[in-house]
Amino acid sequence: MHNISPTYLRARLDLIREKLTIATDMQAALLRNGVYYDQKAIEQKAKSKQYPQTPLSFTELCTFNTWFVLHPEKVCGQEVVTSSKEFPVTIQGDKSKILATIQKQQSYSLIEIEALALEYELQINQL
Repeated sequence: MHNISPTYLRARLDLIREKLTIATDMQAALLRNGVYYDQKAIEQKAKSKQYPQTPLSFTELCTFNTWFVLHPEKVCGQEVVTSSKEFPVTIQGDKSKILATIQKQQSYSLIEIEALALEYELQINQL
């Protein structure tokens, strides 16, 4: 597993920006959604340039799915690449995966989680 440091994440952002300049339409759609798994290339990029060690800015965290790279435990399923240019990445999972992910983050009981889920579903349906 790679070290998820500010240097690593900034190198990843730079590398994705570089790859976007030569990418095909589908590759660009994937890159814009942060789909880039070449950890060795990112680590080489991190060694080739001095990056600040300061925490990432809000903009950096929100660019190319960086926040989820930093917090993979927040993803409720498995990232899957699709053939859609508009939605090239989807998360596949089921209710049990969602509940397990939430339970890891909070100390809610299963009944409390299901009640929250129903409450949120009602709020969404009222939109």
